[in-house]
Amino acid sequence: MPPIARMRGLGQTRAQCHIPCMSLPDNLPHTLPGRAIVSIAGDEARSFLQRVITADVTSLDAGDCRPGALLTPQGKILVDFLIFAEDRTVWLDVPAEAAAGLVKRLTLFKLRAQAEIVHNMDVCAVWSTVPHPGLTPDPRLEGRVYRGIAQQGGPEKPLDTLELEAGVPAFGRDYGEAEVFPTDVNLDVYGGVGWKKGCFIGQEVVSRMKRRGTIRKRSIPAVFASEAPPRGTAVMAGDAKVGAISSSAGHHAIILTRIDKLGTATRYAEADGQEAHITLPQALIPDAPPQAV
Repeated sequence: MPPIARMRGLGQTRAQCHIPCMSLPDNLPHTLPGRAIVSIAGDEARSFLQRVITADVTSLDAGDCRPGALLTPQGKILVDFLIFAEDRTVWLDVPAEAAAGLVKRLTLFKLRAQAEIVHNMDVCAVWSTVPHPGLTPDPRLEGRVYRGIAQQGGPEKPLDTLELEAGVPAFGRDYGEAEVFPTDVNLDVYGGVGWKKGCFIGQEVVSRMKRRGTIRKRSIPAVFASEAPPRGTAVMAGDAKVGAISSSAGHHAIILTRIDKLGTATRYAEADGQEAHITLPQALIPDAPPQAV
């Protein structure tokens, strides 16, 4: 296991992190439940990941974070994650149920690269809605959430409500292994696909979709006047089915939709007899350029 002297998130040393959770100050960042941390450490940690995952790891500065994913050869997401990097170590904040499989796959791909891959049980994912030393803005949530990795966080609190309000889909809630392309869940818009960085697993398929202008499915937020319909409910624009709800809670939902069928001028659709107010960001309109990485 790589040495862990200072952990991103709270900047604490290992010796400083033996305070029971019940005695932690109220303003400590929340522990994010259902997450695990995979660390890749070594002189070739970044160059190894650069050849394998979607995101541009070599351009990621210490103190920043970036989403990314490991794809199937057919271009669909096996698992996605939030990436934090230091000089010789890259930390992947991943869904807990996918951590063991990710370690196994990365180990197979590593070959002779000088990198040690570990499911790190000594640390956890933390977040806050206000700035904290060592936390960095989550690029998917436009400054509303700050993320980090620490040896200890405050009480557990999920991010689902904020993600649903912002229309940010999540692995395990909105989609599972090998179900969607990165563009279906807006990973490219969030800076999680390095279009110019060269080859990675599944790159040929997703690059061809972009080059040919065939990116048509996107995940978009919707608001209902009453309780949003459940996952799987069809979304209609007139007589045409334009998508389906991938997750919902309260009045908010995320819709995986065919935006070419929805139309750029459409702001209302219907699901289960309810009118849905849809927000379609400019970056998700067909043929809009993706966010530069």
